[in-house]
Parts: sequence; structure tokens; C-alpha cells
Amino acid sequence: MRLRIKRIFAAVLLAFTLLVAGFSSITAYAFDNSVREGTVAVVFHLKNAALYITDGTNLQLVQDIGDTDFTGGSGFFIGASGEDPQYIVTNCHVIDDYVNASEGGEFATLYSYTDDGYAIILYASSCELRVYYSANDYDVAYVDCYGDTDKVDLAVLRIRNATNKRHTLQLLIPTDDMVGNTIYTVGYPGNADNDYTGASHYGAEDATVHKGSINRFVVNDGKGVERIAIDATIQHGNSGGPLVTEDGYVIGVNANIESNVLYGTQVEADYYAINTTELVRFLDKNNIPYEMAGASKVSTSQIIIIVIAVAVVIAAVVLIVVFKKKQPVSAANSDNINSGSGFETVAAASTMVSPVQPNINPNDSGMRFQGTAGVFTGKRYSINGTVRIGRDPSKNDVVFPANVGGISRVHCAVLYQNGQVYLKDLGSSHGTFLGTGQRLAANQAVPLQAGDRFYLGSEQQAFMITRKGGI
Repeated sequence: MRLRIKRIFAAVLLAFTLLVAGFSSITAYAFDNSVREGTVAVVFHLKNAALYITDGTNLQLVQDIGDTDFTGGSGFFIGASGEDPQYIVTNCHVIDDYVNASEGGEFATLYSYTDDGYAIILYASSCELRVYYSANDYDVAYVDCYGDTDKVDLAVLRIRNATNKRHTLQLLIPTDDMVGNTIYTVGYPGNADNDYTGASHYGAEDATVHKGSINRFVVNDGKGVERIAIDATIQHGNSGGPLVTEDGYVIGVNANIESNVLYGTQVEADYYAINTTELVRFLDKNNIPYEMAGASKVSTSQIIIIVIAVAVVIAAVVLIVVFKKKQPVSAANSDNINSGSGFETVAAASTMVSPVQPNINPNDSGMRFQGTAGVFTGKRYSINGTVRIGRDPSKNDVVFPANVGGISRVHCAVLYQNGQVYLKDLGSSHGTFLGTGQRLAANQAVPLQAGDRFYLGSEQQAFMITRKGGI
């Protein structure tokens, strides 16, 4: 008996040790370093630059600078996993100077003043945008589309040929239950305005990572732009870089520092990233390819589940071996034990209760749909059979408030049939639309996959198909 107890104890100790080791290995690598392989420095580069003193009429050459990097920020590649990327997300304010210079034309700006009050002008005959992979390796980038620096401060750049020097990052729509979660800002701080010395390095290993957490989700007053308030540091040059989870998914684009004192002396500051909800809308509007989270990565939570499952299986195997090695009690010895030992014989193995089988719902598609804009933002719904959406509470599973415009009494349905999820319009007045803008005909059903988006009436009431447990 004592030997059997020792063996059981050893089995439990082994399982516990493996479990602790698994958690230790996870926490030791909380930040997904592969994110840096998807991040780049975005630099505004001047050609034939020089400094001039002017009295408002005449120019006098002060210094011939030549070709030089002038201002810069950060960006990250998007697109399909496993394919060489071509598109880079950044902030609009990172490329403002380039856009104002007619995207490659002459550039001039007030640089400083002399002691006696004359203006010093920086002038360049032409300019370009560069996406750096290292100090001396870059691609010239072009502006594919951009928003408004004072509103949706986003831009997408495109390089002429796809590159194998970086990989894409996947996007994730954050939810309110992520407040307090650990996040990281990634980018190339230190490339501030007027920093044209070329001293910085731009390799993946040079990307700076700042750790913090999500403070809250906010919306700009009067502008409606969704942002994420964080306490992870954003410095000049971080603009346009990714805000990522511990699993390496992009939930925002680093954008702003707010302080009531000058940046150089600030002791208190608030940091903001543009929410991925805004980025997804921007990319969809401009037909830019991207990939949502979960397409090809294993998350930290999935790793934890795997570690626990392996530890439990090992413990179960060891326990089975211990019980099988226990010798059966002979009839003679059994009589002696029952008559005076105070112990009762252990039941035969054949009388052991079998494990409870999991309750699997055959109608569960394993897919969900999640609100990304409007009344149901952040809420998820299972796709089991047919899920009707509309205003009539007696006929729908997901019920819109009566005062929400553009929604019919029975508007549409998300259904699961023969292993496939479908979106079906149920004769709505204002239409059911795919994320591409395609309107479904009445009673038309179209197949959907994880990451596909749809909206009812207008993009103000939008949803996205997700997988169970993730996007």
C-alpha cells in the first residue's frame, strides 16, 4: 500500500513539474519577437538638400547637405500569411511632408532662425519615401491611400515588388474585456523631425519594444475615431508602428502622445493608438488585402491548453501503469485482511466508472459572429443552426432596438448547414451587405469564412465571422 501511494505521489509530482515547466516556458517568451520581422522604418528622404538664409527675397547658401533622411516613423506589413508582402500600414502624419511635396517633387521648410532673426530654409530638389530593412537596404515606397491626419490618421504604402525581407502581421479586433491586458508598442523611436544625421539603424533587431497595458477604449469627441488608451510608451518615430498583443496580433496603430507639458520635459503623458476597427474599415474601403488573427498562428492560450492536456495525459498514463503493476490479493490473504486488519478489499478494475464523455453539440459550427460597429460592437454570438437578426423580438435571436434605423423586423440570418456557414437576406428593406459592399438579393444565401464581414443597412451596424475562441 505504501509503495502504491508513493508511486501515485510521484506521478502527480511529475505532472505538476511538467505543467510548471510549460508555464515557465510560456512566460519566458511573453512577447512574440516575430513581430519585429513584420515592422519597418518609414523614412522621408531628401535629394540634393541644402540650407539657405533668406531675408524674404534673396537666398544665400549656408550648407550643402546632399541626399539625406529627414523625418521618419514606423510601419508594418499586411497581407496573406506565407506570401511576400507589398503593403505597409503607417500613420498619415508620417507621410505628410511627402504628400505636400507632390509625392516626390520639390520640398522646402523653415528650418530655424539666425541670431539676428533671418530665416534658415531647408530645400531639396526632390524627395522619396523609403522603407528600410537595415541601415543600407531599403525599398522605395509609394502612397496607395491615406486618410486625414486630424481624423483617421492612417495611410497605406506600397512597394513596387513584394519583398521576402519581412513578413505580414495579422489583425485582431480588440474587445472591452481586454482592458488591463498586456500589450506592446513596436517601432523605431529616435527618428524625430529634423533628425537627418542617418545615425539610426533600421534592422528588425533594432525595432524597439515597449511593454504596457490597455487602459481603456475611447472615441474622439466630435470626430468619432476609435482609439485605444495605453500606458506603453510611444516616442517620436513610433508613429505608424503596430500595437500588438502577447500573441503578436495587431490591435492598433501607434499614433499619439498627449501631455499638458512640453514633450521634452513631460512627466505625465497619455498614449493612444488607432483601434484596429478603424484600420479594417479603412482597408476595406480602399480594397487593401489583409488577414485577420487566427489564420495560421497558435496563440498563448492554445499553448497553455496543450501543455495542461499533455501533463494530464502523462499523469493518467503513469497512474494506469501503477495500478496495473499492483498484484491481486490471494484468497488466503484476503480472509486474513478482512478478518482483522480494518481495511476492505479494493474493487476490481472492471468495476471502475468510465470517464464522462463530453457533451458535443452537433449543430455547433465552431464559428461565431461578432459586432464590429454599432449596437452590438464587441458582442459575440454562436452559430448553431439558424440565427435570425432583426427588430422583432418574437421572431429573432439577435434583436436590434426599435429606434435603430435601417433594420427590418426580420432582416437576415446567419445559418449553419452541411458544414458551411451562410449569410442570408430575409427580404430586408435596406439590404444585407458583404464587407465588399455587395448587396444580397432577397432570400439569397452566400457562404462565409472566418474573417469575412457583413453589415445591415449601412456600415454603422457591422459584424465579422470569427472562430470559436478567437478571430
